[in-house]
Amino acid sequence: MKKEIEMLDATPSKRLFLSIIADYDLNRSICELVDNGLDVWVRAGKAQPITISVKLDATQQAITVEDNAGGLAKDELRYIVGPGQTGTNPTDETIGIFGVGTKRAVVALSQNIRIRTRHGKGKTHQIDFDDQWLEDDDWQLPVYEVTDIPQGTTIVELQKLRVHITEESIARLREHLGTTYARFLTNKNVSLDFNGQPVVPLFFENWAYPPNYSPRRYTGTLNTEDGRKIRVEALAGLSRESSPAAGEYGVYFYCNDRLIARALKTFDVGFTKGLAGLPHPKVSLTRVLVYLNGDARSMPWNSSKSDISTKHEVFVALHQWLVQVVKDYASLSRIWMGDWPEKVFQYDDGVITDVPIDDFPLAKKSFLPPPPRSRPRYGEIITQRNRAVVGKKPWTRGLYEGVIAADLIAKQRLDQRNRIAFIVLDSTLEIAFKEYLVNESGASYTDQKLLSLFSTRANVQTEIKKYVTIKPDTWKKIDHYYRLRCKLVHERATVGISDQQLQEFRQVVERVLGKLYKLRFNPE
Repeated sequence: MKKEIEMLDATPSKRLFLSIIADYDLNRSICELVDNGLDVWVRAGKAQPITISVKLDATQQAITVEDNAGGLAKDELRYIVGPGQTGTNPTDETIGIFGVGTKRAVVALSQNIRIRTRHGKGKTHQIDFDDQWLEDDDWQLPVYEVTDIPQGTTIVELQKLRVHITEESIARLREHLGTTYARFLTNKNVSLDFNGQPVVPLFFENWAYPPNYSPRRYTGTLNTEDGRKIRVEALAGLSRESSPAAGEYGVYFYCNDRLIARALKTFDVGFTKGLAGLPHPKVSLTRVLVYLNGDARSMPWNSSKSDISTKHEVFVALHQWLVQVVKDYASLSRIWMGDWPEKVFQYDDGVITDVPIDDFPLAKKSFLPPPPRSRPRYGEIITQRNRAVVGKKPWTRGLYEGVIAADLIAKQRLDQRNRIAFIVLDSTLEIAFKEYLVNESGASYTDQKLLSLFSTRANVQTEIKKYVTIKPDTWKKIDHYYRLRCKLVHERATVGISDQQLQEFRQVVERVLGKLYKLRFNPE
């Protein structure tokens, strides 16, 4: 049973504008206003030059955004304040579709808003609204006819700002504009000025060209479920610069030439265990730039164009292929870390390899050669070199592993790493003497006898000399470093161990272990 009993008034409250102020910062809001001018220009066929001027006055705490894209006709003025109203056709390759960006942006920035616009050679119209109008549920808004501004011009003036303009925020905004609109700014018909200076386009295409692993340009067309076509171009490779602190690695999404998402390093694009790995300096050369072009409703952006919607059908269709590309280039970055200058950075010139993709959802691979074998770690090399010795004399495993442990400790970011590594080496040497007496000398040693011998290092060394010949110079160094160890352990003042001392003592220990057990430590 269904019976109509009344009609509800679903007219939205203007308070919805105020509810989203927190969603918009200065950069995002200004970009919404720049987007407006670019959309008018795109809808007009990109034929005429366009100039967009952004001015931030830190002294007056005021903002002005002006464009000569063509202006709004009188019957289009409702688009400025009506939620969801837009002059953009969903099939246009524009960057505005939701009909909410400008409204939210100006309210987020200012309590006092004035918009003047002149469509072609027509009259100049002006609308004003402020917080008082926002607090009133009446949606009526006066339209004024005012003194003419230049033909085809729109000027947005914002006073009584909700944000505070500083020199720092001005610098951040300039950089943000340069990255967001870089692809537009390559068009000779597009000019974007900021505080009287041209905005410089900023790109992320500083590629390295290591042999067999040069950047790839993937191109193809993606068909949506309802038959729309999206042009896809993606550039992937290793960057010639590592910026783990700034975070300039990962995946970048451009939709209809506007940067939407910068340096994504999330689970959704492959930065997780088992794929590219978690974000880490080791993978900070990985960079993938994805360019999507098509009608506005097909773009996988959120309503503020500040991120990618990972549930959108376009992103879902690209997902598996994208994750594999990220994974493979991250693997290269990780394998060559430590050798980046020789393996990556020196290759500063080359040719990008073109890879046509017939079907992105089915591609699921990067079309890269198998990754090179990673350079074995020191511990792996030493373990392999001494495998035969350990097979016959299992007690030697802990001896060469002691040297490996000291090597690892010495590479840690610890203030006392040399001291700790030194103690590990000295203990390894003393254990080596004990194991030799028990397992190699051929003599029988009871626990009581060993306790007596090892009460002093001098007794131990005297006993070892009965069975094996070690050069006097080596014994001198052993004595020297034993005394240094005693100072370190027993005296009140903490003795420092220099890199040179640690290296020399390590060579002594390796030499003795080689003499006693034929263990090998040269990784070459």
